[in-house]
Amino acid sequence: MEKQIAHRFYADSLEQVLDYVDVIGDDCRKDDVFRPMWFRGQEYTYYNLEPNIFRKAEYHYNDLERYGNNHLRENYRYQHFMSRIFDKTDYREPQSVFEWQEIMQHFLSKTRLMDWSESLFTALEFALEAFLIPYRDQEITQKRHKLQPSLWILRPDELNRNVYKSFVQDDFPVIERVLWDMDKSDRKCIGEELRDHEDIYFSLAAKEDQNFNFIASLTALENVRKNYIGREKEALKGMEMNPFFYLLLRIYTDGVPVDYGTVPPLAIIHPYHSQRIKSQKGVFTVFPHYIPRKQEMELAELKIGFAPIAMEYMASCRECLYEIQLTNPRKIAAQMRRMGFKNSDLYPDTERVVRDMENMDFSI
Repeated sequence: MEKQIAHRFYADSLEQVLDYVDVIGDDCRKDDVFRPMWFRGQEYTYYNLEPNIFRKAEYHYNDLERYGNNHLRENYRYQHFMSRIFDKTDYREPQSVFEWQEIMQHFLSKTRLMDWSESLFTALEFALEAFLIPYRDQEITQKRHKLQPSLWILRPDELNRNVYKSFVQDDFPVIERVLWDMDKSDRKCIGEELRDHEDIYFSLAAKEDQNFNFIASLTALENVRKNYIGREKEALKGMEMNPFFYLLLRIYTDGVPVDYGTVPPLAIIHPYHSQRIKSQKGVFTVFPHYIPRKQEMELAELKIGFAPIAMEYMASCRECLYEIQLTNPRKIAAQMRRMGFKNSDLYPDTERVVRDMENMDFSI
């Protein structure tokens, strides 16, 4: 099964990449306001847009379908990582389990997060990293010959709009599932409130507010939720708490499972926990815990390249995605090197800076 990409381009030069980004930017423009674009560079076109904890994962849930084996995989990783890293990190102590997730992601532990960047050139540097490393060894040489990189572009505002839309579908099935411990009448009231008042709970109309619009921070919302400890349900029923934000916390932070295809991943901003993430202008998509349908899992078992959790296979994500396949990575990387881009831009630690200083072997 071929990836169902709504928008795909091919570029053999940096100039073409920039031209396509300009075209996509015009496509993202709405009401004379430029909407945000996020970027992700991948070294191979066949890599799927799925978080590493779900790659080749199995999905087993308890009878109530509220906790499963992937929750356990995530929980154990958090416990071990926190226990072993707590005394080694120089970060401000994370304030929640979810805040730890970004640090785990940073150190290559498996999480439900996927890295994106607000910077086009950061994403290009990741896609072309093998050509920007300023020395040569066997592994790098082989990678340079095999590289088939892609640049992905995401419209995070539209992705999160689709999240909101999923909450206000007829009969509110997502709300019914997530708020199962509330009275049915209360769930219906919350759904109707969200459906009728998007301008209050999600979308800011004023032009001067567009830099803040649509994109949430789960870490910040976790701190807000602390104000309602012990009376969350009362605050929710009384509409004292934004029900949209509460649903985001329940699905993406707490991990309440949702049926595959009902809710897309969420685009979030997150505290910078290191100079590296700040340099990379890091942002994220976070995936829910999905309950895949039998059909998707049977297709995945056939090993035909179909990844049921990958964004490019989700109808609610495809229109938010653009792919630029980099058909001449050597040329594009050489153009970037001439413009001053270096491997230490991505990893501003002492060793990388020295390597950039002392080595200039980019020959193939």
